[in-house]
Amino acid sequence: MSMPVNGELRHRIERALARFSPSWEGRDAARRAVALKMLILCELAGGRLRVVDALGLNDNTLDNYRHGKTEPRHSTLNMMAELAEVPIEYLGNDWSVEDGVIHFSPPEIPPAGFSEPSPVWDLADRTVIPAYEDVVPGQSSLDTTWAAIPEGFWAKLSVDPENMRVVSASGDSMSPTIVGGTPMFVDISDRKLEDGSVYLFDAGAELIARRVQRFVDGSVELLPDNLERYRSQHVLKDGLAELKVVGRVCAASRIL
Repeated sequence: MSMPVNGELRHRIERALARFSPSWEGRDAARRAVALKMLILCELAGGRLRVVDALGLNDNTLDNYRHGKTEPRHSTLNMMAELAEVPIEYLGNDWSVEDGVIHFSPPEIPPAGFSEPSPVWDLADRTVIPAYEDVVPGQSSLDTTWAAIPEGFWAKLSVDPENMRVVSASGDSMSPTIVGGTPMFVDISDRKLEDGSVYLFDAGAELIARRVQRFVDGSVELLPDNLERYRSQHVLKDGLAELKVVGRVCAASRIL
C-alpha cells in the first residue's frame, strides 16, 4: 500500500522530516515510528494550525509528538488519521517516505517472543491477544501464551487490542490494588508515565508494576501501593531515559 504525494504537500513533508527527524536519534524504534506517523498525518491533515484547532491540542504538545519526546494516545492517532483521511487500519503498519511516496507496509517480523495464536481460537465475539505465561527471574526470554478477551471489555478501556498484552502479576508490592497472580492488561503503546497511572517496567530479572508520581522538576517517584513492605524509587529527570517502560497497566482485577 502506498500514497504518492506531489507538489507543495511533498515539500511540506520533506521540510518537516528535515526539521523533526534529527531529534529522533537515540529514541527507541516504537517512539520513532509514532513520531513519523504524527509528522506525516499532520501534513496530510492540512498542517499544524488545522490540527491543533481540530483536535484541541496546543503547539507544544503537537511538537513533542513530532519530535518523539512524548507519544499520543491511540484515540489521538485515530482522530489524526480521520482528519488526514488515512484509513485507521494503516496505523498498525510500518510507514516510510521515499521519493514522494508514503509506504504503508504490514510488519514483516512479529513482535519478539510472541508465537502465533492457535487457529482453533476463531471466536467472533472475542479478540485474541498475546499474553506472558510466566516470568522467570534471571532469564531474558519470556514464555508466552494467548488470551481470548470478550470484545465488550475493550470498550470499557478505550484502548486498541493490538497494543495490549496480558502479564500475570507477581508478588504483593502493588497490593491491594493488584494481587499476585492477577492478569494485568498492559497497553504497550502508552509509555508516557502519566502522573497517578500504573506502569509496568522491565527490571531485567523481572517485570514490576509501579504507580507514577511526577514532580515539577521533571523527576518521578515510582510508588508501590504496598508501602508497608516496599520502598518507593525516585528517578531524576536525567535518568528517565534509562527506564525500560513496557507500558501502562490499564486494568487488572478491576479497571484502574
